[in-house]
Amino acid sequence: MVLDTFMYLDYKEAVEGTSLKEIIDDLALHPDYGGGGIHYGEYTVLKEAVENEQVGNLIIGCQSPNMGYDSGTWSCTFQNTEQNCVYVVYRGTGDGEWPDNGIGMTSAATTQQKRALSYFEEVVETMELSEDTRVIITGHSKGGNKAQFVTMESKYGEIIDVCYSVDGQGFSPQAVDTWKSRYGETGYEERTQKIYGIHGENDYVNVLGNSIIPKEHIRYVKTPVEKTNFAGYHDIKYMFASLSCEEGKYVTVFHGRKNNDVGQRGELAEFAGVLSTGVMGLPVNQRDGCAAVIMHLMEAGSGQKNGINGEKLHLSDLKDFTIQGIPLIAGSFFKETEGRKLLWSVSHRDFLDARPQNHIVLQVDDQKLLKQTAQLLDAAVGMDQLINEVREATNALPFYMKGYSAMYHRIKLSANEMEKLKKKFEKICQFQEHAAECYRGWNESV
Repeated sequence: MVLDTFMYLDYKEAVEGTSLKEIIDDLALHPDYGGGGIHYGEYTVLKEAVENEQVGNLIIGCQSPNMGYDSGTWSCTFQNTEQNCVYVVYRGTGDGEWPDNGIGMTSAATTQQKRALSYFEEVVETMELSEDTRVIITGHSKGGNKAQFVTMESKYGEIIDVCYSVDGQGFSPQAVDTWKSRYGETGYEERTQKIYGIHGENDYVNVLGNSIIPKEHIRYVKTPVEKTNFAGYHDIKYMFASLSCEEGKYVTVFHGRKNNDVGQRGELAEFAGVLSTGVMGLPVNQRDGCAAVIMHLMEAGSGQKNGINGEKLHLSDLKDFTIQGIPLIAGSFFKETEGRKLLWSVSHRDFLDARPQNHIVLQVDDQKLLKQTAQLLDAAVGMDQLINEVREATNALPFYMKGYSAMYHRIKLSANEMEKLKKKFEKICQFQEHAAECYRGWNESV
């Protein structure tokens, strides 16, 4: 997720072979980054994160602009110093790519998805990657969609260990049917089992299209955003944010470690899911028109009229959106439970957030847990020494103070109570070591 955040710096001037920490240090005085400019939030996340050597020592390489790819296909690799692990990272929607997102709702594959696949396979061949190297593919938003697409499509699929899609949207029914036909149900599931989803609690993009991520592989992350900041619900840096109230105003602070998981999606994400289901239920030609209008509006917001591959909006698209899209969106606010909940939340609460009801997600730092365990064991050893000293002092009492002496029995009783407490400490340590081992095993397995 830190590497996915790096992609939004849009910094394509890094020297190949440079460590991530060196890149971030070089941007400390840059007006757009450390200087407090447009990417200061992302820079702050990275500045803290690279203090962890495992993150800071990652080496950048295979930057797509250096390999002849278009501006929309902004991707690169990061490799650890031992050269046994490579991250392939895709940026979210780039220049002119919004219309391509819409095409992905009705087509088996889009131009930009195919370019992402071409990039990955060129990286594999250039770096001579094999199953001896741990290969992790990741991306945020459209980058997450590309990462999933590559995992499902690549002829080098066997060397991909895991795919992390952060807020990445799903696919069209045509894409899913194509993969099931090509691989069979078993082969299809084998590929999807490599894919994991990490989504903001109120993200409204990951629900688009048909998700191929197994439900048990999906996690939702606390994303504190003021309800008026609509774009923030889909902005990856807010997964690293906290909000504090100072003099009646909310101030956002960004950190180098992601927020804790929550148990479920928030109201905005639930409503977006209902809308997506409605749109995906439309006939293909009408779905195509609705998606085209929405995505071209998003592209127009960034200052471009047409898509990166010349995609244009047609009169028939506007007709489909007017006749099908607008009534669907408007009706969902009042007819659907999720729409009414969202309207109530917007009217009555300062924030839209996930409110766990049925279960709680416990997130554990296994290294911190082991450190606490070591401290408890040290305390148990010290207590054992104290118990021995008390018992020695008890035995050293003159014989006439034993027998019916209250002091003797109280001292002896205190030693017994301390021994019971020491045993409790040891049981706690055993449990914490087991919990840390379980968490580490889960983390390594994914």
